[in-house]
Amino acid sequence: MKYCWSSLCPAKVNLEYRFDFDRKVITHCLFEKPPSSSVNKMSGVKELIPSSNPFVIGTSGHIDHGKTTLVKALTGVDTDRFAEEKIRGITIDLGFAHYEDELGNHMAIVDVPGHEKFVHNMLAGAAGMDAVLLVVAADEGVMPQTREHLNICNLLNIKSGIVALTRVDLVEDREMVELCKEEVLTLLEGTFMENVPVIPVSAVTGEGLNQLRNEFAKLAKKFAHPEIEKPFRLYVDRSFTLKGFGTVVTGTVLTGSLSQDQEVVQYPQAREIRIRGMQSHGIKVKEVQAGQRAALNLTGIAKEEVQRGNQLAMPESLLSGYMINASLSLLKDTSNPLKNRTRVRLHLGTQELIGRIVLLEGESLSPGETAMVQFRSESILSGKYGDRFIIRSFSPMYTIGGGTLINPSPSKSRRLQQELPERLRRLMDGDEYVRSEEVIYLRSVRGVVYSEFQVRSGLSDKECSKNLQLLQKQGQILCVDSVSSRYLHVDHVKRVGKFVSRVLNNHHQKFPDREGMTHAELAGKLSLIFTEKEVENLLKYLCDSDMILQQGKYFYLEDHQAKISQTRLDSLTNCLDIISKGGFQPMRKTRLLEEMGLNEKDGIELLKFATHSKKLVRISEDLHYNPEQIEKILAILRGFFEKNPDINVIQFKELMNVSRKYAIDLLEYFDSQRFTIRKDNIRVPGKIFELEN
Repeated sequence: MKYCWSSLCPAKVNLEYRFDFDRKVITHCLFEKPPSSSVNKMSGVKELIPSSNPFVIGTSGHIDHGKTTLVKALTGVDTDRFAEEKIRGITIDLGFAHYEDELGNHMAIVDVPGHEKFVHNMLAGAAGMDAVLLVVAADEGVMPQTREHLNICNLLNIKSGIVALTRVDLVEDREMVELCKEEVLTLLEGTFMENVPVIPVSAVTGEGLNQLRNEFAKLAKKFAHPEIEKPFRLYVDRSFTLKGFGTVVTGTVLTGSLSQDQEVVQYPQAREIRIRGMQSHGIKVKEVQAGQRAALNLTGIAKEEVQRGNQLAMPESLLSGYMINASLSLLKDTSNPLKNRTRVRLHLGTQELIGRIVLLEGESLSPGETAMVQFRSESILSGKYGDRFIIRSFSPMYTIGGGTLINPSPSKSRRLQQELPERLRRLMDGDEYVRSEEVIYLRSVRGVVYSEFQVRSGLSDKECSKNLQLLQKQGQILCVDSVSSRYLHVDHVKRVGKFVSRVLNNHHQKFPDREGMTHAELAGKLSLIFTEKEVENLLKYLCDSDMILQQGKYFYLEDHQAKISQTRLDSLTNCLDIISKGGFQPMRKTRLLEEMGLNEKDGIELLKFATHSKKLVRISEDLHYNPEQIEKILAILRGFFEKNPDINVIQFKELMNVSRKYAIDLLEYFDSQRFTIRKDNIRVPGKIFELEN
């Protein structure tokens, strides 16, 4: 892009020629003073320096009420871009203009069509509006599209606006203007525009234009755009090709900011996109941010591959699927109730989708009522928690309601269906703590990874971290993988526990002589949902909760005891007798098996069974005692501690009259059970005195 500052102009007037990506025209602008921008002489990139945060205001209103004419009077820009629009004298598609006041406040104006056949285009423009300029012709008053456009803006939760009563120059009796104003005020009651200024204007005579500009300046002070901290997101409303540039897309930056060196993702295609250059309001910039119109020059993609309805956003900042759970409000003036599974048109951002509304409460929704619903789309869509949408009837097309996306790409768990409406209400109306818990609960046994938690909760990164830590601390959720930060609600972890218990019970019945199942065997039963690391953490939680037990490498249920043959039972009796006769220094494993006449495999299985059934206590890999022997040793040790503060290995060896190796094995076992606590080379009492109770 090149800039030429004409030397033929007066000293205080700047003449600028530029190619405007957003409007696809070469423009020249005369400024009575230098514009509030600076030029980086090294890069040639022009940087906007607004005195307030930028924002977008969109027109709305009935056809032929003077929206486009009013925008031209304010900005000098004819937003009708197509020859057909100029021939027919009506706006067909979205038009765009840039407005800058004397204080340097920058505002993008989106001019929308007013004809009922082009409401779908109006909706594409309304998706990025911060405020509304509702236009009502003073000589006609409120008309059908005035009402429909106002309903749409109200449902989209647009926060502010201004009303312009246009064409006052055509009204001879000024009382008619006042009557029209009263009609408009009545219309606005109960809406977000109830107390906004209503300004009579004329694009022909200029009446009211200065007052309207003053109201624009007041609006500029209202928008602080806290969304600047959120990830970049832009709804694409146009895509075209320019010779020498390639594919260009335009849209309103909804949240965050984007620098030219960053990569974005095209949703719902999940395609990575590289940006060659960017403009805002026709000026090449290094960065665009929330509240600005942006034109992005893309590389490596044809204009047919990116269309209106797509979104450009940061990686992993949106979720895609064919279903959303939402809160839907039906307009009061809708003629008929909405029946379950009605085919409708969903307008989400700049995208229009066709699908069916499944009512999660009852079989119909009456006008003026609100209910939890599920939208099942015929094509893929992308969104996040808190997105606003509009519902229109399939045919004939008219607006019937709108609402808030609560649960993007929801779980298909049938178990949640009965409680789903109440869960969704808690997710929508609860505080950030409740919302965080519900996000994880609604994902059932699949849980939520941290990278998508913000998308599902609508919370900031800081709020996400704080609430997840709190939920973990209170035992409401479990992190099953610290690497991916995958969280499950404890209610669903317990469901996993019940499943594992059923698997173990079936195994015990099928193999009564086996001690249980190994980690690998259980992981195979859970591998469709969980990774091996996640299975490990889940099994540890289930063991800590006493839902299942573990001995060595085997997991089993509490009431399970392996059934052995009479021969093995006789061997066990012999084993227990030999160990008992050994006193405080029984035979170690190798000599024990030789004495019993068993090979290593059978002997190890017998010792494992004895340990599992608590007939023996495993002190170390090759040393076992019976429980009575351990109790006697602990009783003697307690007596020693009653008179002495600590004990070392030599003292313990002499106390028990055993070898040093036996003494060390016993003390290390007591340490592991917290009966004693090791401090350097001595032991002090741990839980040993608790055993007396």
